[in-house]
Amino acid sequence: MLYVTNLGDCKVLVIRPSEKKVLFKTVEQWHWFDCPLQLGTNSSDRPNKDAVLSKVGLEENDIVVAVSDGVVDNLWEQEVLDIILDRVEKWEAGQGGEATGDRTAGGGGGMVYVARELLKAAHEIAQDPYAESPYMEKAIDEGLAIEGGM
Repeated sequence: MLYVTNLGDCKVLVIRPSEKKVLFKTVEQWHWFDCPLQLGTNSSDRPNKDAVLSKVGLEENDIVVAVSDGVVDNLWEQEVLDIILDRVEKWEAGQGGEATGDRTAGGGGGMVYVARELLKAAHEIAQDPYAESPYMEKAIDEGLAIEGGM
């Protein structure tokens, strides 16, 4: 069993590779566009009143991904899923660098490789002023003229 407590615009995803799908995802929490709930000195948001607790049943080889808004503002969920599944498959096939042990289920350094590849993809979109991104889509929904990644 996985217990997830979240507050704000970061996300936790549970991916089930055997079904090639996102089994669970947290929901972003916002006061308004581009103003997520957050903890801090001047914030009225509090874990005991604002955080959401979720319980997720896990199976062997499920992948738990915790990502910041830097990833989810730039990559759609399907892209995150596709990148992770593709890179795990490549890792298990012997690609992506030297392993420190068994490569099964991303072991032996595979999850580091997968994380770096995910960050590379998000960074590429963030640097492209003309890229379509989830952040841009949300901004347009709010009536703002924003292009590119975040």
